[in-house]
Amino acid sequence: MKKKYGDCYYCGGKVTERKVIVDFRWKGELTVIEDVPAGVCGQCGEKYFTSETSNQLDKLVQSRHKATTISVPVKRFRKTASG
Repeated sequence: MKKKYGDCYYCGGKVTERKVIVDFRWKGELTVIEDVPAGVCGQCGEKYFTSETSNQLDKLVQSRHKATTISVPVKRFRKTASG
């Protein structure tokens, strides 16, 4: 069932429900969660989650369910002398 999100709080654009990928950090660990229903602004891209979805994300990250593991390169931004 599609939720009604109203207009974007930040830019006033139209918000429609889509499935998104969420990068969720909990206790120093990164978990990537796919197929999360969210309201997404078509103008600026801001994402909105219902309270039910937010609660489910919290429970999923804290659960001990098996997950697929991927390797992700991490680089540190450093300002160069010429920049």
